[in-house]
Parts: sequence; structure tokens; C-alpha cells
Amino acid sequence: MFDQWPHWLSRSPRIRRLAIKTWRLFLRVQRATLAKAVLVVRRQDGRVLTFSSGPGETRLPAKELDGWQTVTIQVEEWLAQLFQQAARVKLVGIVGAPGYRGITFLYCAILPQLSSDSEGLWLDHIAATSTLALLDRELLLLANGE
Repeated sequence: MFDQWPHWLSRSPRIRRLAIKTWRLFLRVQRATLAKAVLVVRRQDGRVLTFSSGPGETRLPAKELDGWQTVTIQVEEWLAQLFQQAARVKLVGIVGAPGYRGITFLYCAILPQLSSDSEGLWLDHIAATSTLALLDRELLLLANGE
């Protein structure tokens, strides 16, 4: 039976549609488990938001993504949670490929005004590039070239 299944699948439109829908569902689940968003948040003076991840190392804000929701909407909601204000985000790049390491969506946002109680460290560009982890440093440089 299995040696006949490709021919059998191509003859039946209903089964072919079901197979395509199942395959798309599988790809969506795979993308949901292997995608994250990194956000480069800047103030008007050019400082970049970072978070401490250990002694002497900082990271850019990152979030694991849900494959069932639109990526941009998830990032905008996340930014609103961080700063209690809405801001526009811009997709700068997509790094990686589907696989073990996953895909990273790189977004930038410029916040015109901030409350003083926001968490994280605000570093100027030079300090941020010297203290960030290697992958985050590359993402920051990619965001600066937008």
C-alpha cells in the first residue's frame, strides 16, 4: 500500500487538501517552537535598552514567540507591557533559518518619552556594543545599519 500512496494521494483532491493542511499545521507548530523576537529599544538620545544576564554581561530584550499569533502584534504588545505605552515597531531583519537554532526576528523601536521607573539598563551605543553578548552585539550592529 505504501508504494502506491503518492499516486493515490494525487488522485484524491480531498485527501490532498487534508495532507496539505496537516503539513502546514506541522510547519506552524515547528515555527512556534523555534522562533524568537529581539527588540532594540532606543531613546531619543540614542541610548539602548539592555538587561543584565549575569556578571558583566548584558543582553537585548528577547521573547519566545507564539506561532499562532502574528509576530508584529506580539512584539507591539510586549513593548506596551514593558513601558506602559504604545509605540511603533519596525522589522529590521530576520536572522537564521528553520532548524535547531531557530529564527530570530529583529525589531527596532524609538520611544520619545519614558517613565523613570522602567526596568533595564540604558547604555549608549559604544558601551552597549562592548558589554553585549556576541549574538546580541551582531543584532545591534544590524539594527544600526537600518
